[in-house]
Amino acid sequence: MSKDHNEADELAKRLYREHKTVLDLFAKPSSSTGFEVAVRHLFGDASARGKLVRIGNTNLVLSAVAKDHVSFLHAGWVRELEKAKSTWKGCENWWAGYPLIAWVELRNGDDGISGSLKLNAEVGPVADRTVRQGIVEAVRVAAVTKDLKRIKFPDMPKEERRLYSRFLHQNARPVSDVRDPKAIEETLVGIISDFVPEFDLVTAVISQLHLPRDHSRQR
Repeated sequence: MSKDHNEADELAKRLYREHKTVLDLFAKPSSSTGFEVAVRHLFGDASARGKLVRIGNTNLVLSAVAKDHVSFLHAGWVRELEKAKSTWKGCENWWAGYPLIAWVELRNGDDGISGSLKLNAEVGPVADRTVRQGIVEAVRVAAVTKDLKRIKFPDMPKEERRLYSRFLHQNARPVSDVRDPKAIEETLVGIISDFVPEFDLVTAVISQLHLPRDHSRQR
C-alpha cells in the first residue's frame, strides 16, 4: 500500500471523527414521521398538560404528546369529571389522572411508507370497583339506546375483572404516506371529528352519573 494511500486513509478517518455528527445525518435515514410535525401544528409547539385545543369543531384538553401518539380528553368529560372527587383514586398516575382518556396513535405499515391512525378511548383503573363498573355500564347502555355501534365493551363477566377497558371500534383510518404531515393532520382531524357523537354521549353519561362530589369545588 503506498504512502499517499495511507495518508489519504488517515485524512478520511480524521475528517469523519471531526464531523461525525453531520455526516451521520446524511448517512442514516431519518426515523421521524409527519406525525410529529402535524401534532405540533394542531396542538402547538408549547404543548402542555391541561391545554385547551380546538380540533375541527371539538374542544379537547391535552394530556401529553409523544413521538407516535397524542393523548387528550374531550372538554366535556373534564368539565363533568371535575365536579366529582378532586382525586380519582387508582388513576393518580394514569394518563391525565382521570378515569377516562382518549388518544390517537400512529401505526406504521410494513412498507415503511403507509400506515394508519387509530383513535382509542379507555376507562381506567378506578380503585372503587363500583364506581368503575358504573361508568362502564352507563356508557354501554347509553350506546345501545342511541344505537352507537362503535362503542362496545367486553361481556360483563369479563369486564368486572378488568382495570382497563377500551371501548371504541371501527376506529382506524389509513394514511398513504406517514411522512406527509398534511396527510397526517387531515386524517387526525377527520377521525376526531367523526367520533364526536361518541364523545358527546360519554359527556352526557358522566353528567347523569351519581358520582361522589367534591363540594369544595362548587363554592
